[in-house]
Amino acid sequence: MVGDSTSIGQDDVDSVREAGWSDEAIYDAITVCALFQFYNNWIDATGVSDMPALAYEHSGRRLASVGYDSNVKPSAK
Repeated sequence: MVGDSTSIGQDDVDSVREAGWSDEAIYDAITVCALFQFYNNWIDATGVSDMPALAYEHSGRRLASVGYDSNVKPSAK
């Protein structure tokens, strides 16, 4: 899809439907691929750099402890 999105045809859609994918799952997968392609192109063109490894570590700890919204506490499971 990334190299040539116009190459996706009905046969491709039928194949993933036969594998058990719903139309919504197919739509979501295509959307995710398209968004990541956009983000990668944008990052390449603007020179945005990656975070240092330590920043990912801190971010992971924060997300694990408070989730994406620091105002909402994750429920205990």
